[in-house]
Amino acid sequence: MTTALNAIAFKAHTHTKHRFQNLYGQLKADALYRAWAHLNKQSAAGIDGVTTQQFEHRLPENIHMLAQQLKSRQYRVDDIKRVYIPKANGKERPLGLPSVADKVVQQSVSELLQSI
Repeated sequence: MTTALNAIAFKAHTHTKHRFQNLYGQLKADALYRAWAHLNKQSAAGIDGVTTQQFEHRLPENIHMLAQQLKSRQYRVDDIKRVYIPKANGKERPLGLPSVADKVVQQSVSELLQSI
């Protein structure tokens, strides 16, 4: 956990009534790199067809682009790819597959919220 996340966790623990105002500002490139390190690299591609291997091939550019979009508040979530996996009873279960970029942002937000 980084110093910023430690500070947020400390504030949340010591001031239980505190309401955090600008957590969005914490979603910077270093947080996105940390999130990338925790992703499952074997996961399926989303609707854009980009695999984790393709994303990793251009990792600095992709992370920089995500950080810029988040900073300028222009980041928009991609559509979710819907696939159906078979169940034991013969029916199918719907499964949503986000794009790799969305997974990185989601993981970053998850780490931020877990520190609180």
